[in-house]
Amino acid sequence: RTNVRNGYRLREFDTRAGTLDVAIPKLRSGSYFPDWLLERRRRAERALTTVVATCYLLGVSTRRMEKLVESLGITRLSKSQVSEMAKDLDAQVADFRHRPLDAGPYTFVAADALVLKVREGGRVVGVHALVATGVNADGHREILGLQVTSAEDGAGWLAFFRDLTAR
Repeated sequence: RTNVRNGYRLREFDTRAGTLDVAIPKLRSGSYFPDWLLERRRRAERALTTVVATCYLLGVSTRRMEKLVESLGITRLSKSQVSEMAKDLDAQVADFRHRPLDAGPYTFVAADALVLKVREGGRVVGVHALVATGVNADGHREILGLQVTSAEDGAGWLAFFRDLTAR
């Protein structure tokens, strides 16, 4: 043996997602702080951010979100922290919506609209989500585009199809 453990030190580890309780082993000589621990914390923080953002996307309330992260060992998580984590989704959605459509030619394209209720400016309004689905040359179906408009009219569809053809 090169060293002997002498219990644990309890430390709070503050992340953007909240505070975690960490048990760091006490050693009789030297200290325990391996280099791989920092990278691991970053990966764990990204995983936690993804979980919180997914729950936010699925409509989990802030109160339920607090109970969820408490079960994961995080003591504090504010509404602003949840919103900050959900911003990661905005970048992923923007990348998806503006990706090039180079898997074509598409042998079949279907377009449809969904009516959704969303909160906008403190009130609930109805919006239309225009969706285009295509079948590529390999025979696989994929979503080509998604755009939210205030009304399902000719101008909205025209802008949607122009965006698809431009990509």
